[in-house]
Amino acid sequence: MRFALPMRLLSATLALSCVCVAQPDRKPMVVVISLDAFAAESLKDPNLPAPTLHWMMKTGAYAAAMQPINPTVTWPNHTAIITGVNASKHHVLVNGLIQGQRGTDDPKIQFAAPKKVLVAVPTVYDAAHEAGLTTAEVDWVAITHPGTIDWSFPERADEGPIVDDLVKDGSMTKDQVAHFFKPSQAWRDRIYTLAAVDILKKHHPNLSLFHLLALDGIEHKTGYGNDAGRNTIAFLDDRVKDIVDAVREGGDLDRTTFIIVSDHGQESTHYVMHPNALLRDSESKPGGQTYAIPEGGYALLYQQHATPESTEALAKVFRGQKGVRAVLTPEQAAKDGWPTPAQTNQAPDLLLYAQDDYRFGDGDKEPFVTTALEAGAHGFPNTVPLMQAIFIASGRGIKAEGKIPAIPNIDVAPTIAKLLGISFTGIDGKPLTAILK
Repeated sequence: MRFALPMRLLSATLALSCVCVAQPDRKPMVVVISLDAFAAESLKDPNLPAPTLHWMMKTGAYAAAMQPINPTVTWPNHTAIITGVNASKHHVLVNGLIQGQRGTDDPKIQFAAPKKVLVAVPTVYDAAHEAGLTTAEVDWVAITHPGTIDWSFPERADEGPIVDDLVKDGSMTKDQVAHFFKPSQAWRDRIYTLAAVDILKKHHPNLSLFHLLALDGIEHKTGYGNDAGRNTIAFLDDRVKDIVDAVREGGDLDRTTFIIVSDHGQESTHYVMHPNALLRDSESKPGGQTYAIPEGGYALLYQQHATPESTEALAKVFRGQKGVRAVLTPEQAAKDGWPTPAQTNQAPDLLLYAQDDYRFGDGDKEPFVTTALEAGAHGFPNTVPLMQAIFIASGRGIKAEGKIPAIPNIDVAPTIAKLLGISFTGIDGKPLTAILK
């Protein structure tokens, strides 16, 4: 097995491979790979089929856990990872931009909202681009038309030079491009990996952001902690190896740092709460028309004409309901890193958290609580153990430090900046200097 080689022989092998392709730009490279929903708890399993990740943990540093921000869902936490601030400053609260939330019709979520509209603060890839470095992304989120990404293969891959490359080399057909979401998520993650390999070997970007989703998808369907999830982790570990091999074959291994992260964990649930059903049955409509946006472990409530009095009346509708962990006003939620309506119109007038084993779901025709097949959910408070994410760093500039204490995910962006030698200030995260050479 490749990673069973003695370290001196492995180092010599890598050194030889690194001189095969001479690159004119020898500035540092950082490759960030996000494995969506990979829980820190999963990484504790000594029998986890993940030899590439175990090799990185052995040769570099890994955190006991990486705490996500609230809310513990994909877009807010990917944004925290590359901005160094929480949602109270970057304002991303769901997987997209919430629109029409205080109108008379059901609110909508715009997934393709431009990054400059969706993300309220600069990112580390903005800083890298401004410093003259090249940047790339594959299936990253909240990153539509940023103007500071040089090479891109977006989640909905329909056009662009990297798509053209994969069609030309036979990795995809034009029909598969046209129906990109018809096959499985594992198929898409394989295509995303091929796109990452293409970018790394041909363009050698200084900062690359790659995102793979298969684990999140399978756990949403089957729950957390089963063989379906473990088998998917094995599949993802192979994709990480593909990316490492691409860097090696491109002659860049000696100048590359690999950072493996996740955005949140996952937990199994067996009950679904329907907040819009409870609003339907409520006799009063405090604050005018009121809608809930359910997001698994939390729900956002918006009133057409919110006042402190109407918000308190709305809170009474949900307090004490079966499955509801907490009902928080904007001021209470702000203590946990949420923005307030005074800061952004994305912020809710009331925040609900679900208890363990419960999740919030769509629909207003059902009873408030219904039983359901086991399914995974996230969005619970970021102090819940199963919501904790992973952090692994290996390669150039990283000490063989092994296990380190838990870290907040807002520390990733300044660590990337430190590794690239660029300035990224005005943020709350701190570089992980203890693991840096």
